[in-house]
Amino acid sequence: MQGPSAEERLSRYMARFASAGAFAYLVLLGPQILSQFDRLQLWYTPLFVCSIFGPALCLSFASFRWCMRRIRALVTALAVAYLAGQVLWLPAFEGPALGLTESAWIAVFPGLISVTTAIAWSNRAIFAYLLLVASFGQVVNYFSRIDHGNVPLFSDIVFGIAFCGIFTVTVTLVVRTGRLLDTTRVAAESQAATAAASAARSVERERFDALIHDDVMSTLLSAARVGNSPALTAQSTTALARMDRLRAGISSTEPVGPDSFLAYVRSALTEVDDDVVIDAYIDAVSRDSTLPMEAVRALSASAAEALRNSVRHAGDRAQRAVRVRVDSDSVRIDVRDDGYGFDPGSVAPHRLGLAVSIRGRMRQLQGGSAEVTSTPGHGTRVTLTYRSPVDAT
Repeated sequence: MQGPSAEERLSRYMARFASAGAFAYLVLLGPQILSQFDRLQLWYTPLFVCSIFGPALCLSFASFRWCMRRIRALVTALAVAYLAGQVLWLPAFEGPALGLTESAWIAVFPGLISVTTAIAWSNRAIFAYLLLVASFGQVVNYFSRIDHGNVPLFSDIVFGIAFCGIFTVTVTLVVRTGRLLDTTRVAAESQAATAAASAARSVERERFDALIHDDVMSTLLSAARVGNSPALTAQSTTALARMDRLRAGISSTEPVGPDSFLAYVRSALTEVDDDVVIDAYIDAVSRDSTLPMEAVRALSASAAEALRNSVRHAGDRAQRAVRVRVDSDSVRIDVRDDGYGFDPGSVAPHRLGLAVSIRGRMRQLQGGSAEVTSTPGHGTRVTLTYRSPVDAT
């Protein structure tokens, strides 16, 4: 099963960061909120403390449990509640006016709310909202203070937008980086699949060329040594039939039987390691079944990549073995070694190693899957599985 995307993982981290910031603001602004309670109509403070800090604190829980669609809806509700709190401050404010150094508590944290929108909205919506709440927050302060005419409103607005913009831009770029990484990962997986198809076609051509070469040469040698015979006639007929098939063109999408599939796998694996031990088993019921070339290419290339990784990283003394099992409705390939091993949990899911060359390639194959099992000091096992989508249903 494919894990969450990089964009989603980073968005969840940012949601927890914003929730922690909301808790810090609530603690720090607690005395200020209480001191301004009597200056506002009774309904204002309870309503907007709950409707703003409630969703903001809930973001931390939501980042662990909720899907991204619900998290985005919660962020939107928080942003709307904060903007409504700013707009309704002025009609709800009854005085006395704030001192020149005092600020309305609703105008203190527009940057925090803008940061939360960065995990849910488009860039244009994020910065339009930032300009709106950062500017209106200064307007709230301007009309709530004593002698507000002497306060440089425009300078305060510019400062507020610039200060909040730093954090908003940072979080926006973090989420965008995750989005770009996801795009790069998809492109890399597609390129890996294309490279696998090209490599498999090359193996296919070499195998058929070798078969035809051997048939032609052995037929000519038999004719030179023993002359005409029933055996030579049968051998010549077979060779000519295969040459006719080659001249007509061999479809790269033609399904193959279990024996041909094993030939593909052996050819791909021995190109990586000539000494690898390959244990093959074909169920008797599956002798008449076929595998699509797409599955043959993906399985062969993924197995070769798993073996190549073992040769590179398992150590010089590692022993490697491959087991191939072909059943009537499924295929399984196990590539094992007793080398150094590693901790699969320490490899980030967005890394372009196993994720692309093996997991990504098999994930693009309908009915395919890949599982990597490893422990430091106890070797590694890569299991490739293919089940026909028709049989799976």
